[in-house]
Amino acid sequence: MPKSQKYRGTETKMKQQLVLGAVFLMAAVQSTTAISCYTCNTTDSTTPFQCSEWFERFDKPDLKPVDCSNVYGAKFCIKHIGRFEDGIGAKRYCSSRDLGNYCNYVRNPGDQIEYRSCIFTCDTDGCNGASRQSTLSTLAIVLLAVAGLWITFQRQH
Repeated sequence: MPKSQKYRGTETKMKQQLVLGAVFLMAAVQSTTAISCYTCNTTDSTTPFQCSEWFERFDKPDLKPVDCSNVYGAKFCIKHIGRFEDGIGAKRYCSSRDLGNYCNYVRNPGDQIEYRSCIFTCDTDGCNGASRQSTLSTLAIVLLAVAGLWITFQRQH
């Protein structure tokens, strides 16, 4: 086998190992750092409108995702919409548990009507502010970029 072919094969393997190593390194760093989530409550009297259900659609909120290292084992961000704590609105917080994604109709004792209450759970930084659709769009863009880089590496060698 000519040296140039042997060298190209080794170079390609090294590039593949480098890409795989970078992916594993990013996964390791992601798993060791705490997740950041929006944390707010519409029943908070100091900033009641900063935590509405659609706060990113109508304005740019002052809220920023906060580090969840104060919640033991926090791996998830939760967005709860509905009736809670004597109010109707939204609540966003960090959680160590995956509460799932679902909606229910709730009628508390003494209520005349049923209220729709929804829980949305996600596991990426700041994901409990935007809709799930925009999170999926971001993921699709990242995957397309990685695929594009992979194809570029393959065509060069």
